[in-house]
Amino acid sequence: MIAPLPLAPDTLPVLADLVSASKQRTKILEAELSDSAKELQTWVDLTLYIQKGWVLHIIMLTERESLRLKQLRSQGHRAIPHLEVTYKLAKEQADRLHKRFPALIEQAFSGMQPVLDRTSQHPRYNFADGFFQLAVDDQKRTARLSDNEGVLGEIPADVGAVVDLVQREHRRVFERSFDAKRFLERLRHQYLAVLRKKQEQDGAVIPIRSITQRLGKNEKGFRTDEFLIDLSRIVTEGPTEINGWRLDLQQTKDTSQGMLLHGLAGRGYIGFITFKKA
Repeated sequence: MIAPLPLAPDTLPVLADLVSASKQRTKILEAELSDSAKELQTWVDLTLYIQKGWVLHIIMLTERESLRLKQLRSQGHRAIPHLEVTYKLAKEQADRLHKRFPALIEQAFSGMQPVLDRTSQHPRYNFADGFFQLAVDDQKRTARLSDNEGVLGEIPADVGAVVDLVQREHRRVFERSFDAKRFLERLRHQYLAVLRKKQEQDGAVIPIRSITQRLGKNEKGFRTDEFLIDLSRIVTEGPTEINGWRLDLQQTKDTSQGMLLHGLAGRGYIGFITFKKA
């Protein structure tokens, strides 16, 4: 055993003080860095909103950052007069633009994907045969986008921002590469895994949500709305048979536990899944 080195009697307590002081200084610097990063994002976002003419976003950000602006005002920062004028102009334009929202949103989606459904009527708009639903709150001047599996986002109701949100979500859900055979193999694998856990025999009927819940736990980035579209595709286009077993989906009256297949709403909500001998 190696003997400890001889040290001055007060060395360790002194080092402990240095460690403590360094930790405290690190916390302060990390807090300052975090605040600086948030401030940077504020000015980057505001610049983008001004460039795009998103007046409701400008108003939202300006009011949210009132304490930061108050601090700049107390410092006599030269940006304050410009920011105040920008905020005033945004408020004036917001009233005019929001009154024209129905006409502007229809114009914005004219000839574009996704198509604005004919069933749309302010303050509720539908896209992609009802798969996406946009609800506009005229009092808050916000727009909330949802699909059959939940809320996707809520933003100030600037038409350009709404278009960006709808198109981004449409690309994510509908414009992915899709391998029908591989999806069916994955579905069959998950079905069998659930059966093993439940100690049930192949061919047993299980809730469709038991599949999505398992995928949500085991696959990074899994989204139920993407799963729903892929399931709708194989029901519509095939294949539905794998290794001598045929996919069979069964209905449910419990809409909270079921899934409404896209383009197949007439079939009602799908609540259960099984594979039957082909």
